[in-house]
Amino acid sequence: MYKFTGGLLIFFSGLGLGWFMHNHWGNEPMQTAQPVMFTPLRTVNPESPASALSPTLPIQVDSLASLLGRNAFEAVLARYETLQLQASETVVADARAEILAYARLLIADRHFSLAKQLLEKFLVAAFRDVEARSLLAAALHGQGDFRAAIDHLYVARGYAFRPAMLKEITGHIRAIVAERSQSLRNDNDHHALLAMYQQLTQLEPDHAAYFMGLAATQLAMDDKEAARRSLLLVSHDPDVGAQAQAMLSELRIALNEVQDTQPPVSVTEVVGIPLERSGNHFIVEAKPSQRQRIRLLIDTGASLTIFIPEVLEQQGIRYKATGRSGVFNTANGPVQAPIYIFDALSVGDWQVNQLEVGILDLGSGSGIDGLLGMNFLSHFQFFIDQNEAQLRLSVN
Repeated sequence: MYKFTGGLLIFFSGLGLGWFMHNHWGNEPMQTAQPVMFTPLRTVNPESPASALSPTLPIQVDSLASLLGRNAFEAVLARYETLQLQASETVVADARAEILAYARLLIADRHFSLAKQLLEKFLVAAFRDVEARSLLAAALHGQGDFRAAIDHLYVARGYAFRPAMLKEITGHIRAIVAERSQSLRNDNDHHALLAMYQQLTQLEPDHAAYFMGLAATQLAMDDKEAARRSLLLVSHDPDVGAQAQAMLSELRIALNEVQDTQPPVSVTEVVGIPLERSGNHFIVEAKPSQRQRIRLLIDTGASLTIFIPEVLEQQGIRYKATGRSGVFNTANGPVQAPIYIFDALSVGDWQVNQLEVGILDLGSGSGIDGLLGMNFLSHFQFFIDQNEAQLRLSVN
């Protein structure tokens, strides 16, 4: 199990976050993270020469510093990719440091658009670079694109592995969420607030506080039934459960006053689906047919559910080929794999019909049959109860 959590989960994370139907990102080994925002070094003039922007770097025609100083970011990417192929690890690391230092300089002097352009180019060649993606989130935050900033921070968190790194990135996420939610409340923009919490509960489905924020927003919009469903999911959480149950009691009274039908279901009717813990991840039992059971790693970063080829060989499973394939970005680079449509996939009592699934070899010794991705999970509202090791599902 240690081997699985120490190596293959990084592979799965890269796989899930990197699937695209018609294009793919490049790959680069994981890098160390640094703070997102930095103290300004000096004022940047986007038109100034490299010598003014990077005085400690060697000055030569078409050096990396010169290309950065001219904001020739396409050429910067080409130079970096060439170094990856031809230069030593030390030279590549120095080039990376030079590029990210320039990005930090741009962010510190509030040239957010230029920083975004540079970092997006760089991440083509270094998709899993945690620091670069965190810097991109800072640039997007500076531009006021909160949603994209949060998305990139969660991608960065998926590739981070050191506790200090994870803590730092999570702190940035919480700070942006708090800032954005307060701003939207001040503006009484409940629709934007609802969209934000819906996004957050999918990006981090084990953080109960987001479900409480979602329920509060739904109540503010007078959608009591939706708020009830959100509260039911976290009603057993040790941190917010008492508050959730108190709100549910008030909601039952309010709903019973306006409904002549049967009262809403009780907390006890929300049954959790057992999960098997594997490091910081969870495995759930799924059924692609009435008689067959498979083990899937829950991956909220995966847009598409993945099965290993052996699943196709099991009896009683109905599927058909689509004739299409997808590109999956793995730790070993982009991999093309066929896409099938399965008649149904069930998790507990919840089922999705006509589900697209990528077929990909995840390597021997993983102990799982695939990944449960968002094209299944997004059909529901769901909460991962880490304390009880249970997956709680509700209608969306």
